[in-house]
Amino acid sequence: MIVAKFGGSSLSDADQFIKVRRILETEPARQHIVVSAPGKRDEADQKITDLLFTCHQMAQKGEAIDPVFSEVEQRFSQIAHSLGLENYLSSKLLEIGRAIQDGASLAYTASRGEYLCAMLMAKWLARPFVDAASLLHFTAGKLDEEATAHSIRATLLSCEGAVIPGFYGSDSQGDIHILSRGGSDTSAAYIAAALDAEMLEIWTDVTGFRAADPRIVPDAQFIASLTYRELRELSYMGASVLHEDAVFPVRTAGIPTSIRNTGNPLHPGTTITYRSQARVPVVTGIAGKKGFSIIVLEKNRMNDEVGFARKVLAVFERHAISFEHLPTGIDALCVMVSTSVFMPKKDAVIEEISKTVDPDSIHTEDHIALVACVGVGMFRQYGTAARLITAVSEQGIGIRTILQAPSELSIILGVDDINLDMTVRAIYDAFIRT
Repeated sequence: MIVAKFGGSSLSDADQFIKVRRILETEPARQHIVVSAPGKRDEADQKITDLLFTCHQMAQKGEAIDPVFSEVEQRFSQIAHSLGLENYLSSKLLEIGRAIQDGASLAYTASRGEYLCAMLMAKWLARPFVDAASLLHFTAGKLDEEATAHSIRATLLSCEGAVIPGFYGSDSQGDIHILSRGGSDTSAAYIAAALDAEMLEIWTDVTGFRAADPRIVPDAQFIASLTYRELRELSYMGASVLHEDAVFPVRTAGIPTSIRNTGNPLHPGTTITYRSQARVPVVTGIAGKKGFSIIVLEKNRMNDEVGFARKVLAVFERHAISFEHLPTGIDALCVMVSTSVFMPKKDAVIEEISKTVDPDSIHTEDHIALVACVGVGMFRQYGTAARLITAVSEQGIGIRTILQAPSELSIILGVDDINLDMTVRAIYDAFIRT
């Protein structure tokens, strides 16, 4: 049994609905489907969820939502009409519009795109509609995983081919709660894990992961398979097709995830598994992110001072700043942080560190980018770091820092922001293009 999730780009208009039905018809194992709210039809368009957020803001100010909610009504009405289901959602749209105008919660308002889309898709496919409010249970504002798994199994194991809205659930009082943006992936992952599915499919508008950002390497090849550990490294460093946190339930359950393209359904896409497949390249993918700062502390005989690093990190903790990496030397400690988080608190942090550990010197370096070279094939592959440094250095790029954990899953280079793209291309050419 496969759980298939279709994102907003796969549901933006009636033609996309038709593609979804064809995809389901080609594989009977695709039993349960989870849907997002309709996304953009083109760059000038707006996502349904964004329109609903605007409606909520207007209602909270006491303004009439009709000018914006009419766009929501029009989008769903156009899809329904094109599918031969004219007026199917009319009464629901009227009911929802009134509720929002009367002060419905943000969670209720934001989730209605998924709710309406699932109702329409269920009617179009002649499948049962199962409201996510009866499946995903929240307690004290947090998802209750045990109660959620129990409800999913109790409801869906005896149900053939349900259509379920993503992104939300409810508490014991019946109030709607939403997951983080992109939460439809998470909804689908919880359903797949609870049902012990063979596979979770995420259908979107891209053909899986590429080995590098195509905006930097336009012809970057697609990755046929990667592990959840590699996914975590790549998504943390900016790869945006799918975030590892969204599919944590299936990772824990050992269920593979397949990233597929609704517009190119014959392409196998990218399969993400718990363990690596037979083909293990040295480097699976490269990802980079700008916007980091390094706080550099120097103190003679620092290595003899027990608790020095702990005291420094405690300062960052008190200011609610998490550190990214912690390169060290015998008499030097560097703390790498997000610039956007650090800068508003910079003076206070520097002053407190100076008082706490009395360093000989302390200064900051900004405009740092991190580039991650990721691959389980790097494990015990001697010479990888040397090859990597050579490839980057030959392009005249200065390496500010280099980091590698004992697991050897990734090597992270720190370079100046302006050298991010050149660094990614140099690594791609050295390890993947050759």
